[in-house]
Amino acid sequence: MPTTRASDLRYIDETLRLARRGRGQTHPNPMVGAVIVKCGRVVARGYHQRIGGPHAEIEALNAARTSVAGATLYVNLEPCSHHGRTPPCVDAVIRAGIKRVVCSTLDPNPIVHGRGIAKLVAAGIDVTVGLRAREARALN
Repeated sequence: MPTTRASDLRYIDETLRLARRGRGQTHPNPMVGAVIVKCGRVVARGYHQRIGGPHAEIEALNAARTSVAGATLYVNLEPCSHHGRTPPCVDAVIRAGIKRVVCSTLDPNPIVHGRGIAKLVAAGIDVTVGLRAREARALN
């Protein structure tokens, strides 16, 4: 697993700020923010804006104006791995060619818990979990 860097904490903090923008709009779904970084530059941001709408990861992938292949995705909650109102975010992350995912917490939902991370790892993506976990859990 990759080493945590100061920049990882900075970008995870940004996901938490973005996630708060969804306050009151996403329930019963969690508030989630996502930041995509490539070559040391933020190339896209997104957050879950409303229930039934695209999740944060999809918002960020759609906002990218350049290829995100080889980039790092920062997200405050494990990418979803099941079909609900929207398709699994983890599949879109893999298809996009993201090479590393840094997330704060596993999804507490038993339908998802750990499955998104397992799918990322199986796809050869480096995954770091646990940055600002307490703050992320308090958010949701």
